[in-house]
Amino acid sequence: MKPEQQKRLIELFDASSLKRIADDEHQELQDVLRSDREARELWFLYQDVELGLKRFTQIQGTIDGQHSVSPSERDNSSSTEAVTEGHLRTNVSQVSRLGTRRLISKTLLVACVGLVTIAIYIGSHWAHLEPADRGRIAGAFPGSFTVKSPTHNATFTVPSESGKLIALHFLLKSECPFCLKLTHDYSLLARSEQDVVHLFVKPDSDEEIREWAGKINLQDLDGPPVIYRDPDARLADEFQIPDGYQFHGQSMHYPALVLLDRSGHELFRYVGKDNTDRMQPEAFVNRLSMVTGQE
Repeated sequence: MKPEQQKRLIELFDASSLKRIADDEHQELQDVLRSDREARELWFLYQDVELGLKRFTQIQGTIDGQHSVSPSERDNSSSTEAVTEGHLRTNVSQVSRLGTRRLISKTLLVACVGLVTIAIYIGSHWAHLEPADRGRIAGAFPGSFTVKSPTHNATFTVPSESGKLIALHFLLKSECPFCLKLTHDYSLLARSEQDVVHLFVKPDSDEEIREWAGKINLQDLDGPPVIYRDPDARLADEFQIPDGYQFHGQSMHYPALVLLDRSGHELFRYVGKDNTDRMQPEAFVNRLSMVTGQE
């Protein structure tokens, strides 16, 4: 990906995150995410604040070492740049001593080199990242929402009055054997995890969902799991689940799990690379214990 393409991609990322993206820009972003793997990897990292900050910190140290100032300038200036959640914050003393123009130039240099390095880093290290780090991206909070179930004629509203955590499972559109197994396994887990409600959502039609749900293995379950419908995958879009995964001749959102707190705000998420890449119940339990331990 050329530098000018990366620059345009970051502009689209920013517009999407700030919810100021126009319809044509949204379509442009979806098209490039579908066609360019590097763009998808950069999209994941762009939203992963923790991992991004680590890389920017490393990058900043390298840049500072390569672009040192003279001894006299070093005595008269103190420079502190920090990258946090996409914003570069500067030390006021540096503005007054070194001048605005020089500060802006150095800041832009850090940002540009940082973005390019991040793209290269994530492309080369993607397969070696831990699944939780690879899949965790911080999505937008869509506020309260309600989903309806075509299998049980029920509705569920988030935030929930039950006061429980919500595990939102975005299942793939169309026939999906892995989704069947995943739904069974997490439904079984729900029997012991009383503090978590698992919501399974699919973007298919009511009839397709009922037909698919009839194939779920009910062994050791108290009854058929409740499957909710996400019409036109609007909820997946609200949570900024990446789109463009090709499966069974169709284009759809990638499989994902998003854990919400009792107020409906996101705690963590896992986005799979493909149909087989899912957060398994054991990994979910481990991650859940880490999150609840920090609450």
